[in-house]
Amino acid sequence: MQLPIKAHYASLAMLALARQHPSGQLLTARTIAQEHEIPIQFLGQILQQLRTAGLIVSSRGSSGGFRLARAPESTTMASVVDAVCSGSCNDYATSDEALDPDHQIVSEVWRELSELQSQFLEKLTLGELLRRATPVTSGMFYI
Repeated sequence: MQLPIKAHYASLAMLALARQHPSGQLLTARTIAQEHEIPIQFLGQILQQLRTAGLIVSSRGSSGGFRLARAPESTTMASVVDAVCSGSCNDYATSDEALDPDHQIVSEVWRELSELQSQFLEKLTLGELLRRATPVTSGMFYI
């Protein structure tokens, strides 16, 4: 099951902001868009949704930008996805289809899969993504 591109871009933006969190530096939308090849207008909408959800804060002006509202370890990926999908990511059947038993069975499978996905994203934090992104250095030394 694949999440919408909006959730993917939101995750990339949040990871970029999580990297800057220790320094407290602000990142501009333009910097994030260029770094991750996200259309700037689309990213602007995503950042607005993340700000409205309270996941990021913004500062205006020439030295303005965005930063995380809280530590990466306390921001779940479920909250990121929920901020930009607003429930529309899990619509499976129309009312006409709901009368068909086969549609009901298949829709139930998708709901179960969605629940598993939600449980996974609730446990996964930006802090964990940062740890995954940090290269592991071994104690081996080669000459």
